[in-house]
Amino acid sequence: MKWVKEYFIKKALDSRKENIGNNNPMENKNIKTVGIIATSKDEIEDIRKVVHSDLSEDIQVFGWYYDENKNVDEQSFSYKDFTLFGKPGEKLNQFLSLQPDLIIFTFERLNYFTLYLLHLKPESYRMGFYSEEIKPFLDLMLNNEEKDIKSGTELLIKYLKQIN
Repeated sequence: MKWVKEYFIKKALDSRKENIGNNNPMENKNIKTVGIIATSKDEIEDIRKVVHSDLSEDIQVFGWYYDENKNVDEQSFSYKDFTLFGKPGEKLNQFLSLQPDLIIFTFERLNYFTLYLLHLKPESYRMGFYSEEIKPFLDLMLNNEEKDIKSGTELLIKYLKQIN
């Protein structure tokens, strides 16, 4: 069933690649909420610490990570959280109902399910690390030259502050 869901999600992504992107620069003083789409729970915590130390302690941070195997944690999701035709299920609708001002996307090994979740939040300013596949979906990208996610996120926030 995974391949069926993946087919419909890939089709939706391919049909909308040109319409995605927020060309308005994000002003860091307007950031009240940050959403994180990461590869692990530890990564979410590392990014949360960086956001609170580099931007503000008052910012609400929430995160989700893709975990195809377990999917028991409230912050995890997998292909099982999509309907057969690629629509988000109840668990993902919780995330989609949140209105983050900024989304930090950290995936290096991309899959259609995480990219589709990013795609469904076009009103948020989205930043992450450069990859040709996600180029149409992010507003600010950096080459991931840092060895750990904490250093990479610090650089992303540094450049976000500079463009304001």
